[in-house]
Amino acid sequence: MYLLAPTALRVAPDDFPARVRARFASELRRAGRFAQLCLLGAQACLDAAGGDGPLAVLWASEFGALHAARAALAEDLARGEAAMPFTFIATQPHLAGALLAQRSHPVTRTACLYLPADAWPSLPRLAQRWLAQCDRVLIGCVEESGSAGAAHRSDWCLLQKRPAAGAIRCERSLEGESAATATAEDWIRRVAAWRGPAPLLLRGGKDAWSFVPDA
Repeated sequence: MYLLAPTALRVAPDDFPARVRARFASELRRAGRFAQLCLLGAQACLDAAGGDGPLAVLWASEFGALHAARAALAEDLARGEAAMPFTFIATQPHLAGALLAQRSHPVTRTACLYLPADAWPSLPRLAQRWLAQCDRVLIGCVEESGSAGAAHRSDWCLLQKRPAAGAIRCERSLEGESAATATAEDWIRRVAAWRGPAPLLLRGGKDAWSFVPDA
């Protein structure tokens, strides 16, 4: 399969509301921060990749809608009440897929996975299976800032069946021992920064992937 438009987005928490307004105006004002963060990175990737037509969307996070969960707990516990049902919070990661479908390409399938940082290879592995039924899969790793000073992160790339100008061939590698260790935080950023011509080998856990410029 082929990888296009690796996009690594970092946004300081203080700058985040302005970035969302600048990109989406008032479209996302009712969405939670996690869904906004997903859309900000996903749309930047799609803008860079170009093309049109249906796509599937697959993304992962270690902690999910962290801000919404903390806010709900703080509000209810401050009143001395039991914590609210987490139905709203649980929908926040999945809301991004619906919002993306409303404003851009037809979305045929979506999933949000909760994965530890070294399990990022699950994304290209699952996307490869999805490509048996669709032409393109948008994949991302999204994490809200968990501490003061840390940036929000929304990293995305587009995987597709067919080669294209500037595409990178992406495939599983058996050379796991020689692959560099990568995490959900940096693997897409490292692909974006890589200039070849030698293959880039990255490993998460025991699963290694090779990224090779398409001749």
